[in-house]
Parts: sequence; structure tokens; C-alpha cells
Amino acid sequence: MMRRLGRWRTAFAVSALATTLTVSLATTPSADAFPVAAGNGKVVARLTGPGSINDTVGRYNIVGTDLGVMWDNGHGEIMTAFGDTQSFNGWSLLYGQLWYWRSNVLLRSTDHNLSDGMTFTGHAGSPGNAKRLLKPDLRREVTIIPTAGIAANGKQYMNVMSVKHWGPPGIWFTNWSGLAASTDNGQNWKAVNAFRPNGGGNHKFQMAAYLKVGNTVYTYGTPDGRWGSVYLARVNEKDIEHLGKYEYFSWGHWVKNNPESATPVMAAPTGELSVAWNDYLGKYISLGTKDNGVVLRTADNPWGPWSSGEIVVPANDPYSGYAPFIHPWSKGSSLYFTYSIYTGYQVYLMRLPLNKP
Repeated sequence: MMRRLGRWRTAFAVSALATTLTVSLATTPSADAFPVAAGNGKVVARLTGPGSINDTVGRYNIVGTDLGVMWDNGHGEIMTAFGDTQSFNGWSLLYGQLWYWRSNVLLRSTDHNLSDGMTFTGHAGSPGNAKRLLKPDLRREVTIIPTAGIAANGKQYMNVMSVKHWGPPGIWFTNWSGLAASTDNGQNWKAVNAFRPNGGGNHKFQMAAYLKVGNTVYTYGTPDGRWGSVYLARVNEKDIEHLGKYEYFSWGHWVKNNPESATPVMAAPTGELSVAWNDYLGKYISLGTKDNGVVLRTADNPWGPWSSGEIVVPANDPYSGYAPFIHPWSKGSSLYFTYSIYTGYQVYLMRLPLNKP
């Protein structure tokens, strides 16, 4: 996802003030009583690119990429979806480009020992090449980017966004967000008829994070870009493909089939969110990109109240970082997550030490 890392500051300030007032109604002072981070997140290992621990150039034809959206496939593997991905293709030189770009790829991992990094053990594609999962229609979109993934109903699902064009830093514009499903462990993907056009209430769900509790799938949504608030929907996993079955969290209540009614559960600005249950803390946790770094929030329930959060990776340390996605197999006092570094355009594994309240 080639980030064009800002826009309309006055409008954003007004919007942020409004959403802050809204979110304040759903938060409690006790949510921030105890800092849960025992220090800042630090790099464990580089996962992609030349010289990485995975040799993604030779094994998967991945020279550069970003994101690393992770989920447990339910069969002992971590699925990891990446954004815009570059490789060397001599034909691209004919078009004046050094790199050949494909919009999205997927790698798999069975590595439980994350203290020295995450090794990949498979991929979607042919030997030596991680293939493009979903092909963008270049007449209408510049790319299709995965934002979340989940295993449900015996299938693998990705939430993806159709990027219409890139704006200034932290701003991009989408056509829609939608679901893609795979019945063969991520090898092949097909769009599901569950599209959210970028307008009305669906504007709040152009990017997603998934959380599964029992048979309920929670979808945390944000608008396109990194400057919006976080909204919440839920659905029984058997109905994940049917948008009319979704309920939306609105002023402490659930409202069926009305995304416009959704009110913020986390404050702006938040982008590229991930959410998980953490056994060590005994709380739900979230990581998100914020203007001043990575923010960690906690809550006792999926809908909150969520703490206002603490910065656990300061902005530009490492330089040009974004998109913290929680590793589902994080255990004990170490929280692991992928983190993208725009300078060099690679994905890293990070470790955050936790305090137990």
C-alpha cells in the first residue's frame, strides 16, 4: 500500500472535536487507570525483502511490500495478507518503472516462537511466486488492499478496500469496501456480494478490523485514510456475507441494518486498526496508527468503553512506520505485531512488553 502519508486540517479539527465529544460519552476514567505497556515496541526482525529472515525475494518473488494483516485460519496456520507488492520484472522497464507491482499477496506461517521473528512456511501462488489475490480494475481503481481477515463458516474471509486514488499524507479515497472469500485456505479468492459503497453510513466501514467472540463476528470500521473515528458492527458468523443481518453499536444499543446509526467507540484519529483478546491482561486490546505513533487501547467488552489509549511506538521511531497488526498467537507479557516501514517499504515484526494490572 504505497502510502501517500494529511488534508483539510480545519475540517478534520472540527470532525475530531465532534467525535471526541461523542466518544467521551462511552469512556470511563477507570479505563485509563493503569498503563499496560512496560516500554515502547521494538523491532524483532525484518520479515520481508532482501536480507530478511524469510528470503521473500527468492522464495516468493517479493522485493518490497507492506501491511501484514494476520489471522488464525483455524487449522494451525497464521494467514498474512500484504498490500501493494513489488518485484522485479524486466517488462516493467518498458513502461518506465523499475518495479512490477501486484496489488496483494498472501503468506502462511506455523511459527509459534516469535522471539526471533516470524518465519513463513507457505504462500498462495505457484512455486517461487506469491500471486496476486485480487486484480484491480484499473479503469476505476488503482489498487485493492486487504484490511482485515478472519476464519468463519469453514472459509477464509478478507475485508478489502478499493482505492480510487491516493491523496496527501494519511489520506486516500476509496470506491468501496467489501468481502472476499476463499474455500481452499487462501489459494484462490472470490468477491462476495457484500460491498459497502463509500457513502452514507457505509463510509464509516471503508477499512476494518475483525474480532470473533464465540459465534459473533465484530467488525470495527473506520473511514478511508487515517483520520477517522472507529465504529462497530456485529453479526453471527453464519451471516457474515449478508450485510442486512449486521447490527450497529449506537449510543449503547444495537441497531439492525442501519450503518448510519453507528456512533464512535474509539476516537479519531485512528487508522489501520487491529483488535484481539489478550489473556495476559484479561482484556480486549487494540492497536492503531495515530498521528503521533501507535496507540494501544484496552476494554473489558468488545464495544468498550475503550481507554483513550497510550502511545506505545512513538512517531518515526522507527522512522515512517504505520499499520500495527496484532499477531493472534501472542502469549504472556509480550505482544507481537507486524509494522510497516515506508522507508525501504518492508514489513517488520515488533514486540511490546506488557504490564499486568
